[in-house]
Order: sequence, then C-alpha cells, then structure tokens
Amino acid sequence: MNENTHANYTHGFTGGVTIRGVPILNTYSGNVRWVNSAGSPNSAGTFQRPHLTVDAAINGSSVNDLIICKAGHVETLVASGAVTQDVAGVAVIGLGQGSRRPTFTFTPAAVGTNGWAISAAGCSVQNIIGKPGLDAITNPFNVSAASCLLDIEWQDASATLEAATVVLTTAAADQISINLTYLGFTAGDACVAPIKLVGATDARIKLDFYGKASTAVVNFITTLSSNVDVRGYVYNSGTTDGSKLVVDTITGSLWYAEIDDGAAGTKYSGGSGSALAADDLSAVGTTATAAATGAVTTTDVLMAYVKQLVTQTGIELDTNTLGAILYGTGGIATFPAGAAAANAVSIAEVLRYAQENIINGTGTVLDTNTSLYGVLAGATGIPTFPAAALPANSVSIAEVLREAYDQEDKCVTNTTAALVNSTTLFTIAGGPIEILSLVARCVTGNDGTASTLQWSADPTDGAAATFSGASASLANALAGALVILLGTALTTAPTVTTTGVGLSFTGATPTTGIIVGAGIITSVIGTGSTTGTWQMHMRYRPLARGVTVT
Repeated sequence: MNENTHANYTHGFTGGVTIRGVPILNTYSGNVRWVNSAGSPNSAGTFQRPHLTVDAAINGSSVNDLIICKAGHVETLVASGAVTQDVAGVAVIGLGQGSRRPTFTFTPAAVGTNGWAISAAGCSVQNIIGKPGLDAITNPFNVSAASCLLDIEWQDASATLEAATVVLTTAAADQISINLTYLGFTAGDACVAPIKLVGATDARIKLDFYGKASTAVVNFITTLSSNVDVRGYVYNSGTTDGSKLVVDTITGSLWYAEIDDGAAGTKYSGGSGSALAADDLSAVGTTATAAATGAVTTTDVLMAYVKQLVTQTGIELDTNTLGAILYGTGGIATFPAGAAAANAVSIAEVLRYAQENIINGTGTVLDTNTSLYGVLAGATGIPTFPAAALPANSVSIAEVLREAYDQEDKCVTNTTAALVNSTTLFTIAGGPIEILSLVARCVTGNDGTASTLQWSADPTDGAAATFSGASASLANALAGALVILLGTALTTAPTVTTTGVGLSFTGATPTTGIIVGAGIITSVIGTGSTTGTWQMHMRYRPLARGVTVT
C-alpha cells in the first residue's frame, strides 16, 4: 500500500510535506504520531486514536519521527520537563491558524523550571502558541542541543501576567534558529528578555516583538556567543534609542543585528558589544569622531552605520567616508606605510608597497597617454627616449639601452636611384665609423654603357679621397647584380657579381674595416651615369658615442 494512502502515515513522509501551510523542511523517514487533547491516555498515536499530550507522543517516538498536533489542541504544562524533546530529529508541528493553533499554557508549577525542554539535536517546534499561567514566568522553552528550530508565538495573558523569558539556551545550542512572535503589552509589568542566549554559536534569530522589555529583547548572558544574527521588527515600549533591542551583557560575544524599531520609528543596526544607534542619516550629529574610539553615541548615527562594517576588535573608518576612501576625493586620511603582502597586512599597506616599488618620493611618472605595457612592449613606446649614458647609480635602463645601441654595429640603406657622379650616398655625423661592408645592388638593369663605380669619402676635416678602385664595367648589368667593396687596400677595385652572391671583407684575404671620418660618402662614376637604378647597403661600426649615419 502506498504510504500516502494510509490514514495514519505510519511510514512518515519520505519526500517531505507541507501541512496546513507549514513546510516540513526536513525529509522525515520515521513514523507520524498524532496528538489531540481530545484523545485518551495510552492511545496508539494514530489519527483516529491520538496521544493526549506531546510528551506522550515523544516517549513513543524514534529518531526523525513527526508529531502532529491537531488544530485546537491544548495542554497545561505543570512541571519541569512536562515536555521533554529528547529524541533526535523529532519535529513537533501544530496544525491550525490563529487561535486554532495548538496552545500550551505554562502554570505556576513550571515557572523557571523549563516546562518544554529540548535536549536532543535536530529537533523542531513549529506553529504553536505559548501562554503564561503565572506572572514573570521564566524559561518555558529551554534548548540545550544543537541544530534546533523554534517557530512559535508567545502571548502574554495580561499587562500583569507575562513571561520574564520565553526562550533560554545553553552553550550546547549551536546552530539554533528562533522565529519568535511575542504579543505583549506596552504598559504594566515588563518582560526582562524574551530570548536569552548562553553561549550559542551560529544562531539565527527572527523577531516580531510587541511589548515591553526591561533589559533587552535579545540578551547575551553568562557565556560568550559568536556569529549570531538578529533581524526583524521590535516595538519595545518606552525605549526609543535602540539601547534595549539587543544587549550584550557579557561583553565579547560576536553578533550583528538589523532591526526595525517601531517605538523609535527608525532602523537600528550594529553588533559585537556596541550600543546600537540609528542609521537614519537625516539625524547625523556632530560627534562623528567619537566612533574612532568605539564610544558610539545615539547622536553619532553616521559613524554607527559605518561601524557595522567592522568587528569589535576591528579598526573603524576615520573621518572620511567609505565612498571617499574608495573612489572619492577625500581618500584615506592617514595612509599606512608600505608592507609586502603577508598575513595580517592590509590592502592599503600592500598598495603603498607596490607604489613605492614603481614610483617613490620625487620619482617621475609615466607620460600622458602612456602605459607601462606601451613603454615595454606596445606601439606607443617611450615618448621621449633619453640620451645614452654609461651604467651608473641613478642611470635609467633606457639610458643604458641607448648607450648599448649606440655602440652596436649598424646598417644603413640609401634611396634607390641611378648612379650619378659625386652623388652623396651617406652622411656621417658625430664621429668616424669603420665600414664593415659596403654593397651596391642593381635594382633595374643597365644598358650597354660601360659605366664603372668607385667610392669616395669627403670628411668634414680633411680632403676628399677615394677608398676603392674603380669597378669593372657595369654595362648590361642585370637586376640583382652586386658591386662589393673588398677593402684589402684603398685602391682595390670592388668585385662585380652577376649572380647576386659574392664575398665581402671576410674573403680569402680579410682585413680590418675602412675608417671614414665624419662627412659624406659619395659615388665616383666613370663614363657618365648608369641607366639602371641601384641601391647602397652599408654595415658599419661607430667609433665614437652618438655617431649617426643617414
């Protein structure tokens, strides 16, 4: 038989279930037990024969069983542990809406004695009503196990018949979730603190409180708590400064609260032991600097809003706002010294450290519209390349690169043209050069004119002189033909090759290069000019710093 066709659901709801709009968040694979005050003692716990009390249902339960209280169920809890939820994973769910929800009244015998005790992990109580049977009743619900959920509504009976505390936890109640609706009175006796946490870790609390709390709506006591989140709506009569919404009476707990305060007409947020203050920025006071010492006042609302960004032991923002620090013009009032990236080192310290290793003190910055990539590898390059300099202290890499470039062998090529006598082929400036190789390459062929080629140097200081003999006839030279300076003597005729391949200074009788001073190198053409066009290619070594050849 399918489990969902069985009237008692004896095998539970393996896929989860929503009952009268109450979702059962966990998947229960255990049994389902029913409770109704119209039942009878020693009943079977079925739908037709429900248990008389929740505790009776729990006593017969196994891990992960589901206990469903029928609408209209009522119980009076007269002793400590009248309900003892001591089976792991047991969920107690109330059916019904409004006043038809299951209602539990805690009588004088249960005052301060934990009438409903939850001591097993993973248990939950949902959609029930709790009421006091005695003035100033304490701890009707006590949780001493981890991963439990309370989703309950507490209703004070009158202005003089209320709970002092509704929910009390022990230090073992980690990962607890409390959804508490508290319907009290704004006059008469005051509740001390509807919720008291004793060392709970990772607690999540959602509030809908209306009434009067003398200490706080949520109070941390006895043992430090950590990672506690409190949110919701609170109307705490007679308190309009936010000081009694959440109170850390055992300083050192770590918590955060964000609460809409109906009595104050504003929102309060903060945590970690600080007194809460409004984040209504229209009421910014003149004591903003007080937050720097941790002494946030109720008029210091702007800095109280900022304070929620740090923990109790953290560092608050200075007088500048977060926006000014991150992207505005105010910036960080006192920028920290630079420090290499490491544990416990701030981003600001690392940024300062990075800047100081890029530009420090009065060092220069990149030129306009120039990036580091553009300088190193991009097309923009260095807008104004510095002059050459030998490696030394305070000499840039660019200056040394320029020096190295100036001392390297170089190549130069002139414009293709017909060879005409006394044409300036190259201009040398800044000092002498050593010609390592000089070649004339035929670009378009000659006719039958028997022209010859010879090179001459005309230095700025001294007289013009040829530094080669005349070549053989260039008549009918084809494109690709080469005239190559041999350099064995200043009168040696250059060789003429028709194949486009020949030997330079590294031939059979190599010599040192030809030294030519600053000035010009010209062509000496025998028998008119050539009819074809030629181009000169010269490789040279500068013999002084800053020499150029064009």
